[in-house]
Amino acid sequence: MRLKLASFACCVLLAACAAPPPPDTAKLTYESKPAGAKLYQGQTLLGMAPLMQSYKTEGKPSINTPPVTAVWASGAKTSFWTQLKPGDDQVATLERPANAPNLEADLAAEKTLQADADRVKDQTLRDQRRNSAACQDAMAKGNTTVAANVCN
Repeated sequence: MRLKLASFACCVLLAACAAPPPPDTAKLTYESKPAGAKLYQGQTLLGMAPLMQSYKTEGKPSINTPPVTAVWASGAKTSFWTQLKPGDDQVATLERPANAPNLEADLAAEKTLQADADRVKDQTLRDQRRNSAACQDAMAKGNTTVAANVCN
């Protein structure tokens, strides 16, 4: 019995000493204010904010991210870079320059983007309800009253 207990204790101690390998990437999520800015790295379009990028750290204690430029519908721009450590998972909000002209265009674009996102969310929820087991069951049984309540 003592031998089993000693073996178990050794296993627990060895498992505690076995640390996972250090991460070799860092993550940075770019957001924009107002929302909807296009993000560029050099001349390459990365996508629209919010956008997550992973950066390889290649065994270094820290890395400098390449500059990313946010461009709003009005043409307003700002650039950002930072220093990340392996395993980081950070968020950076790129804010539209306060003195850039045509703020109204950027706010209108943000409003349109939000309306589009709301429509997609509503459609997804409708699809989930229509594909639910309760909806499928009500439809199969021909119970239109229940189906109207559950499926819509």
